[in-house]
Amino acid sequence: MFKAFYPFPETGMIKTTKPFRDFRTKKIALKLLSMILLSIAISCQQSDGPINADDDSDASFSISKSQTARETTPVPACVLAEQTASINTFSLRMYQQLCSREQGNIFFSPYSIVAALGMTDAGARGKTMDEIREALSVTLEGDSLHAALNGLDLSLTGHTRSTDGITLNVVNTTWVQTGMTFIPEYLDLLARYYGAGVNLLDFGAEPEPSRIIINTWVADQTNQRIKDLLLPGTISSATMLVLTNAIYFLADWLNQFDAGLTRDENFTKLDSTVVSVPLMQLGETGKMVTMMYGRQGNACAIDLPYKGNRLCMTVILPDNGAFDAFQSSLTVQNVTSLIGVLDSTDLPPVRLPKFKFTSGSISLVTALKALGMTAAFSPGSADFSGIFGTRNIYVSDVIHKAFISVDE
Repeated sequence: MFKAFYPFPETGMIKTTKPFRDFRTKKIALKLLSMILLSIAISCQQSDGPINADDDSDASFSISKSQTARETTPVPACVLAEQTASINTFSLRMYQQLCSREQGNIFFSPYSIVAALGMTDAGARGKTMDEIREALSVTLEGDSLHAALNGLDLSLTGHTRSTDGITLNVVNTTWVQTGMTFIPEYLDLLARYYGAGVNLLDFGAEPEPSRIIINTWVADQTNQRIKDLLLPGTISSATMLVLTNAIYFLADWLNQFDAGLTRDENFTKLDSTVVSVPLMQLGETGKMVTMMYGRQGNACAIDLPYKGNRLCMTVILPDNGAFDAFQSSLTVQNVTSLIGVLDSTDLPPVRLPKFKFTSGSISLVTALKALGMTAAFSPGSADFSGIFGTRNIYVSDVIHKAFISVDE
């Protein structure tokens, strides 16, 4: 069972949690369109100069990839379960960090963050690697982390490719300074577990054009939903490597909301102000609708499954006046316990806001440092010798951007 929590906002300040997870047969549906992109910029310490740079290289737009085939052997269920638990733990730890730093609605993808940082971890050594795994709540040893992430990716994409009404596209890629010499084992690992190749750009001579090229790739991978991921100045002449993970997820609900029942109505936000928003309705007025519902403590939850009966959105709604208390006590154990009490229940028609939301290009550096990942960002301490065979590179930024649209 795959449970990777994706905290996201409802209209107003109601923050909810959506997991990807297997679930019992349920009755509901709608359409979710989400695009997630995370970029990690790795820079060179200026004082050490270029590393094996080939000034005569004209391969600025070429692609290089290891001949190693992507691993397709099924990963043991116990390994997938352990990594799933790690993602869940990291999800809520990162959620708490972002809640303390970001104003307004929050939408982010822990799965995307873990995948991109997994590619970073593959080239890290010593304390740098240990801290990355600590921040990500990883408990698996060695390459088991990468094998598990690959297994989860293949499991999800395999299901969505065989299911009508669902599209899931997960793309990993790297962008590197032309002329750089990789450690062969690093390229092999990227190919084997992430299906990732290397795109060659001349950051040193053309940082701004390189930024535009990466942003264009991001827009293409997300059907033009995420634009301008990397803001001006993000890429500099010292940039050596940029790692990106993009996720495009489009799904129909198992049971459609009736668009004819959508009405603009009052919605009370967390600060008690009232706004008019389009509220969708699941179920006929005056009749009961059967769905997976549960209540525990000061919150209730419902499942909104997608076609295929494997993936769903779980919406958690704290009681009036209980939002702060619920959020401060949000843990994997509490969420798992609440989900565990969900059962088939007859309810009045369910009302849900119809909304779109695009996050800004959020830097995760401060949050990751608070979670224990510090050496990776320090020019004097970072050890990514598993990438280029040198220690004079470090992570200069980790940038995340996401888009979600929920309708009938």
